Amino acid sequence: MTYLSPAEKKQRRFNRLRTAGIVLVGLIIATLLDFPLLHLFYIDPTVYIDDHDWYRALRVLGFMGTWIVVGILFGLHDRSRHRGLSIFYATISAGIIAELLKMTFARERPVHEGVIQKGFYHFRGLFSGFSDATNLGFPSSHAAVAFAGCLTLAAFIPNTKRFLLFLAIGCAITRLLTGAHFTSDVYLGAIIGWLVSIFFVKITPAHNPV
Repeated sequence: MTYLSPAEKKQRRFNRLRTAGIVLVGLIIATLLDFPLLHLFYIDPTVYIDDHDWYRALRVLGFMGTWIVVGILFGLHDRSRHRGLSIFYATISAGIIAELLKMTFARERPVHEGVIQKGFYHFRGLFSGFSDATNLGFPSSHAAVAFAGCLTLAAFIPNTKRFLLFLAIGCAITRLLTGAHFTSDVYLGAIIGWLVSIFFVKITPAHNPV
């Protein structure tokens, strides 16, 4: 156990509060941008953007099955199985947390049946998502899974960090293009993925990067 001096503990608390403040400000900014970016990014459903390979390649990063395969391959390649398991546990945990929060907040997706919903946000009522979880969007579980997977993998292969972050952001943007989520949905999903990634990387036994 590492001993920390009072000054170091104070600095650590300050750093955590500063990070929390930055995250909160980011969420506020993302919320303010929800409707402007919805109208900017949302593509007419008749375009059939989901038929494009680049769209599918990015969106699938938010699919749990993708990271099961990645975790297995990494585990088979690595001399230690712990990091492969961490990739799997991080993504499934991020997805579960996002889904639970989604059912708790019960905020609907911005687009329903190809049409942007009229008015402001549509809430069904706190916890009502546990009885009907259809068409809920806050936060984005795709973004949570993509960021958890990409950031955990990047921690184990540091020289891929920028590329994997780019892919995770790309996955989040695909959710905006189809009107499945607001900016604040994917932002909170990304934060969940980031925090879960930090946790699992921290508890994974030390091992030299691949």
